Amino acid sequence: MQLTEVQVDWEKVRNFFNLNRDMVQLGTSQFISSHPFPVRKAIQQYSRQLDENPVLFTQEQENNLMQQCREEVANYFGINNPDEIALTDSTTMGLGLISTGLNIQPGDEILTTDHDHYSQHESIRQVCNRTGATYRRFEMYKNLSEVSKEEIVNSVVGAIRDETRVLGITWVHSSSGLKIPVPEISKAVALLNRGRDGREVRIVVDGVHGFGIEKESFPELGCDFFISSGHKWIYGPRGTGFVAATHEAWQQVTPVIPSYTDTMDMVIEEEGHPDFMDGKQMTPGGFHSLEYRWAFADAFRFINSIGKENIYERVHYLNRLCKEGLVEMPHVRLHTPMADEFSAGIIAFEVDGYSTPEVIKVLQEKNVVATAAPYRTSWARFTPGIINTEQEIEIALNAVMSLKK
Repeated sequence: MQLTEVQVDWEKVRNFFNLNRDMVQLGTSQFISSHPFPVRKAIQQYSRQLDENPVLFTQEQENNLMQQCREEVANYFGINNPDEIALTDSTTMGLGLISTGLNIQPGDEILTTDHDHYSQHESIRQVCNRTGATYRRFEMYKNLSEVSKEEIVNSVVGAIRDETRVLGITWVHSSSGLKIPVPEISKAVALLNRGRDGREVRIVVDGVHGFGIEKESFPELGCDFFISSGHKWIYGPRGTGFVAATHEAWQQVTPVIPSYTDTMDMVIEEEGHPDFMDGKQMTPGGFHSLEYRWAFADAFRFINSIGKENIYERVHYLNRLCKEGLVEMPHVRLHTPMADEFSAGIIAFEVDGYSTPEVIKVLQEKNVVATAAPYRTSWARFTPGIINTEQEIEIALNAVMSLKK
């Protein structure tokens, strides 16, 4: 039975991770996760079986274990057909596969924002260079401290032109921690699409910093493609990820890397290719770090044993504690919105009198791990997650307070 929030033993959850307890780990979840015990155990088990009998075990189990991963992603994310899931090695790989695979033509435009990650921007730039399509960035909001759902949705709708075919957005911005209203954006774009007749705008979402925290299902988000890694907030094996898409959206892409699933069997048997595209055909073939990929399913089983609702409440609670402490400090400027509806697990801030690298360095000297956002304007970041405690938030806040000059 799934535990309710008051029943979850968060210290027990925390003990599944082999994190260094001498450090307050407030950078792990948004960067690269520590494996919890069930994931470590699965990796070790698969590794042992591969070492003992690599050929037979792989031939007998690979497709079955890959499909189990798809099924777990689909179950967690509210997707009826697990075949609509493509398995990848990272968010960056997923963005590259979809951007490159989209059937973009000269004269088409890909639209994205000023606030998205390098991987989104670069995937778009490269596909435009190859195809002769164009891309454009727009400003999603004017003032982060006054941002509203209405402003964000209106800015998206206002930026779409007749030639726009793809909209690339990010659910939770790793630069600022802002969580954007993807469902509302999807509904607004769907209204526009009614009159476009074959020139519909496809929405590609980099969802990595919402997936594992937020409660919305894939159908509730309403986008065409959703891309995430498995080694951040879902605490899955390092080097895992996925792309979820609607059946209609999959028909708009062409595989970039040959698949090793059903398509391969059909080609070998000279039966041709399937009549439609899906996530299995978009899953890159070749031999991957198989024990890590197969253990992806165990990460979802671990997360589901805690409960999506419980994790949402816990992460947002710890983030509120941290933000409330930071906003009271006169020498700190908090950039992440306070409201849960506009934030998830990333807290961005800066400290008067310190550069961001200096903040990271001094905090580390005080045994607090933070990260810096990889952008031209870079702020320090805390990312409280299920691996953290209230006491650790207090220690981190005290460390920031000590930076007052």
